[in-house]
Amino acid sequence: MRRALVPLVVIGLVATFMVARQATPAGGAEPERPASPASAVENAPGVTRTPPPEPAPSAEPSPATEPTPEVRLVPVSGEEPSRVAPAEGESSRVFIYLHGFCSDANGIKEWVSAAQRHGTVIAPHGDLQCEGQPGRFRWGNDIRFIDYRIQRAITSIAKALNRSLDRNTVTLVGYSEGAARAQSLAWLYPSHYPRAVLMSGPQVPAFDKVRHLERLAVLRGEREYRRNYRLSTEYFAKAGVPARFWELPGASHGELGPDALRVLTEVFDFVAR
Repeated sequence: MRRALVPLVVIGLVATFMVARQATPAGGAEPERPASPASAVENAPGVTRTPPPEPAPSAEPSPATEPTPEVRLVPVSGEEPSRVAPAEGESSRVFIYLHGFCSDANGIKEWVSAAQRHGTVIAPHGDLQCEGQPGRFRWGNDIRFIDYRIQRAITSIAKALNRSLDRNTVTLVGYSEGAARAQSLAWLYPSHYPRAVLMSGPQVPAFDKVRHLERLAVLRGEREYRRNYRLSTEYFAKAGVPARFWELPGASHGELGPDALRVLTEVFDFVAR
């Protein structure tokens, strides 16, 4: 009887050793966790595993990346080069940009692609350098001299680009101090400047200075004072001036805001009609 029990004891010891060996893998790694009931069902023979659903698209798509507009420095007779963005097509239309107080013309890069669809953009710097601010300029009060500089720039740039540019149907685009100068230019030289875009001007446009315009666009930032500018533009339209008001979302003075390109595209489509 004792001899019969020996093989059974040996077999039991061997089985216990094998179970212990499987419970602790070599190298001290933790034993593999048992599969969850759901995984067991998915991996069962004859069951087709369903892939996880695709993540839902964002409610707000990423904004499209706009190509960098072609802006070049073109020599101008008698002064520093002007920033120029040639028209996409053969249009002879010209847009002249007048920057703000003690600023420069780099701001055109935010919206120039919208204007290039209709004509060539020329952005000269102001005629007075700001003291202690290299590369920053402002505009003097001599409107006749500003007109002379603009006309000279158009002539020089037309030769440099080897294309026809119309000096007598210029659209003025002015920001802040540049908007005030643009209004005065349009008033004194109506045969040169029949259209104007006035952005964030220091004062509400004067009816006597804009009533002859073929197109007038007035813009203000959402964080700027806007009421009288909007009401005046509505009055101009009722008085027979083709005028419209635009608001730049999220913009305070000195900036155009995140939606500048869309708004300025509408503006240039309007003034170029």
